[in-house]
Amino acid sequence: MPRAKAFNPDEALDRAVELFWRRGYDGTSMAKLLEFMGISRQSLYDTFGDKRSLFLSVMDRYQERTHETLEDIFAKHDSGLAGIHAVFDWVLGAVVEHPDHRSCLMANSALELGQRDQAVRERVCEHLQRVEERFFTALAQAQASGELRSHQDLRALARLLTNAIHGLGVLSRGGLPSATLRDSVGATLAALGGVAREAKRHEPERSLQT
Repeated sequence: MPRAKAFNPDEALDRAVELFWRRGYDGTSMAKLLEFMGISRQSLYDTFGDKRSLFLSVMDRYQERTHETLEDIFAKHDSGLAGIHAVFDWVLGAVVEHPDHRSCLMANSALELGQRDQAVRERVCEHLQRVEERFFTALAQAQASGELRSHQDLRALARLLTNAIHGLGVLSRGGLPSATLRDSVGATLAALGGVAREAKRHEPERSLQT
């Protein structure tokens, strides 16, 4: 009979997510992983494989958790545009208020490993496509309810939002002040808000201050 694991694999994986997110792939040593995850080298190999296999599992875990959060945010809003605003509020708050001023793990991974690891690149691409599709769904909902004019190119808008939301972390990591990040969000959402003001349905003004 196989021995029961002396640790919780889900908790260990979550700790690995946190460490890779902070330090990146190359900046995370095996020794630091074992210490942070609270497991032995053999347990890591037996459960997750080598460092690269663990990192791919980390990317999968991060992606699923992120999209669960996105779905929760959109589920709390009947309006497509209100949901989009809420998502940007969430990301902006996390980027501005987090002491590490870190960007999306997927964006970090794309910059660090995307040009040399096909599996990483594929996961980043899948993540970005899922984000784009969720924004597209919210925009289609907004258009159907009269928040957006019927001739708006929803796919182009969804791609604009996807690009903008991942760019926030890059701006923050580059040391730009929070006011600049808020200006960037405001300019992006103005492309939606300007349309909404002329539509049948109106949302209350939302502050981007955190």
